[in-house]
Parts: sequence; C-alpha cells; structure tokens
Amino acid sequence: MRFIVVRHAQSEWNERGLLQGQRESGVSARGLAQNEALLDALEGYRIDAVLSSPATRALSTAHAVAQHHAAPLRIDARLHEQHLGEFQGMMIQDVLRLHPQRGGALLAGDIDAVPAQGESARQAGERLYHALLDYAQALPGETACAVTHGNTLAALLWRLHGAKLADPFSRYSPANGSFSLIEVHNGELSVLSWGHATHLLAAGCL
Repeated sequence: MRFIVVRHAQSEWNERGLLQGQRESGVSARGLAQNEALLDALEGYRIDAVLSSPATRALSTAHAVAQHHAAPLRIDARLHEQHLGEFQGMMIQDVLRLHPQRGGALLAGDIDAVPAQGESARQAGERLYHALLDYAQALPGETACAVTHGNTLAALLWRLHGAKLADPFSRYSPANGSFSLIEVHNGELSVLSWGHATHLLAAGCL
C-alpha cells in the first residue's frame, strides 16, 4: 500500500507566526492557492481513500482532494498536530522570551521536548505511524491520501529516516501544501520520497 502524506495548506496562524498545535485556525488566501496547486500535482495519482486530521485547516485540504478524486473521507484524531500545551496560540518570539529552556528546546527540534500540558513531537509521530499501519491493514493494495500537520509529519519522517537523537526533527518539516510518498511492505513503513513542493513553486504559492 502507498500513502500520499500531505501537510495541510497554509493557515492564517501559519501566516502570522502563531503556534497552533491543536487550536483551530482558518486557511489563508495562500493556503487556498496551495490546495489548488496540490490538486494539479496529484492529478496523475489514483487515490482510493482520503484520511484527515479533524482540524479545520487539514479538512480544507482533505475535502478538496476527496471531492476531486471522488474518494471517501475518513477523519482520524491520530493525524492531528502535536499538542503544544501552554504554547498554543503564542507567537514564536514570545515562546522563546518567556520559556527560553522548554520553548527553545521545542523550537530547536528536540524530538522529546514536552510543552507543559502537551506532548512531544515523538509522541505525535507515533500516533501517525500507528494510524498508517492500521489503514494499511484495512485498505490493502490501495493508495490513500493522508492529510496531517507539520510537526507530526516531521516526527514521522525523522523516525523513518533513522535519524539520531541529536538530529532535530524540524529538519524534516515539509512545506504547507507539499506531499510525501510512504510505502508499506510487510508491515513496515518506508519513505519513497518526501517534501514534494515543485507544484507550489510553479504556482507561486510556496
């Protein structure tokens, strides 16, 4: 089975530099253009099912793909963004100013940094990892598009690339509206390619 794993299109909070976590934010004008560019990029793929985080910004992208490919849409909370606890709704510079140790570790890409009342990126990536394995059993032989979030997807890619603990997970953070190809074989996930974003460059909305 193959997954086309998409980071949702840009949200208004992405545009403003606010940390969202599991808080809600609408899609920006650039994000709407990214959705259109993504549909063009996925035109040559067969998509049998669409999976999505319950966040509005993810559902915007997921609904567009599902409608374009006439594919059923499933919502799964395991695809949600990393819960950023006390940092949700804060500007990045305020997190660094008010929480230099804990906030600095998170923003430096520490896979195990846990915001107060939140979760680590590793935990978020594990949610996504097990969700994809479950769907690989439920939808054998199919191609599914999974719409998720930046930190959650970056943590999964960090794991699948066999990164060292000292390697920042943020190194694998894909652009809004980009997609990665992940294959499942004999119960194991592997990355075929990641961070496809040429469609965004061509459309002027990267």
